[in-house]
Amino acid sequence: MRQHREAILFSTLLSCLVLFCGFIGREQAVAVRSIDDNIARHIAQLRSKEAQQRAAAAYWLGSRGTAAERAIPALVDLLGDATPIEVSKYRKPDIFDARKLTLGEEVASALVNIGKSSTDALIKTLITSPEPHARENAAWALGALHRRQLI
Repeated sequence: MRQHREAILFSTLLSCLVLFCGFIGREQAVAVRSIDDNIARHIAQLRSKEAQQRAAAAYWLGSRGTAAERAIPALVDLLGDATPIEVSKYRKPDIFDARKLTLGEEVASALVNIGKSSTDALIKTLITSPEPHARENAAWALGALHRRQLI
């Protein structure tokens, strides 16, 4: 009789553990899916007609760091965009933003924040792009990535 009760207790505890772990797994899956959906939505915003929206999306993607690595090709396509933007419309400007930034400069900053996984795409842009603004932004981003690794 005692063995039967212990077996039932063990089975109940095991069931609770499996159930509890299942809920944690689902919550984590929902959180990951939500992040992936947000990243996909912001990558789509990079194709907006409005430069401000594209800049805000680039900034948001950059703030996600390595989680936004799949945005690199879409961001690189915007490195040469010299459209002036107003960063104060989507983030708090820092002291270096006293002059008007361009969309390409905001994108370069986002690529730096994503990290060294953007290096190959930046080098390719620097070597092959016919757009001077794209090459300039790629060169700046590569320098900023290099400085980050030295610190």
